[in-house]
Amino acid sequence: MQEFSDPSKGEFLQWLHDQWGLELPCVREDIEIQGSPERTISRVVVQDRDGRLFLLEKFPAEKFQVRDQVAKAVDFLNLQGLFEALPYRKSDQGEFLPFFRGACFQLSSFLAGAALERPDYLDSPGMGKSFALFLSRMQRASQGIERVLSFPLFSLKAYIYKLFSEMKIHDRPVYEKFLPFLGCLESGFMQAHDRLPLGFCHGDLHPLNVIWQRDEIRAVIDWEFAGIKPDLYDAANLVGCAGIENPNGLGMDMVMAFLEEIQKRTVISETSRRFFPEYVLALRFAWLSEWLRKKDQIMLDMEETYMGILVDHMEEIRKEWRL
Repeated sequence: MQEFSDPSKGEFLQWLHDQWGLELPCVREDIEIQGSPERTISRVVVQDRDGRLFLLEKFPAEKFQVRDQVAKAVDFLNLQGLFEALPYRKSDQGEFLPFFRGACFQLSSFLAGAALERPDYLDSPGMGKSFALFLSRMQRASQGIERVLSFPLFSLKAYIYKLFSEMKIHDRPVYEKFLPFLGCLESGFMQAHDRLPLGFCHGDLHPLNVIWQRDEIRAVIDWEFAGIKPDLYDAANLVGCAGIENPNGLGMDMVMAFLEEIQKRTVISETSRRFFPEYVLALRFAWLSEWLRKKDQIMLDMEETYMGILVDHMEEIRKEWRL
């Protein structure tokens, strides 16, 4: 973080003290930070004079509203007993994102976790059960959140159609490659999409956004896409991410234990269960957009192969998952 090497470092240190009471923090560049660095301008782990570790993140001013909403949502969940949602620390002035020189900053306690063994985690039924338990607990903790916070409406259906309209203009070969997969969704799923029951969702739930202690979840991170979405959103994203690691992962222990447990706990509605494989496929278009943005041809090719597997074996997958 540039502020720690800037000539006016003393001014920044004083500002940190004024906001959060941090005493002479030192930067711990030796500590690896999980989650995506792309969502911040910069981020560092700092240690105060008492040895406590914090994650300090810097965001552009235009991210303030989104990040403030995220902080309030996570705070709500934590206060309702979802301790895996690590709360952000309010400043002494009661702000989640105080400003310094045109950028806003966010502070939270830093937790270190065990490294995720990829793709070995697919063999872990314990991880699958931990994910199901987390979603069940988040479902309870989020009751009433929409009466306190307002979230922008998100339609995966609209998102997909917008993506295809853009690909048709700017990347016709990719548009034509992926058009048959859209056709699969249009055979029933798209008509049912707007009737899917809604609930509060993390919005980007997958194993890399978790601080792990063996196969137990210590914390879930990167809540930027949280909001009200179809109730199967998180579950479908998690399963889809398992399959892109290894298509066999769709039937391996982590996924199977997860699906069995969420059905026991009624995490998703009966209506949503009927369209679960289709929603796994539909969510892959959000990842396709990411690969296009990054111009990642390897992942584009992999995504095409993966979607083909999902479409060609959808009924087999549905039976395997007992949906």
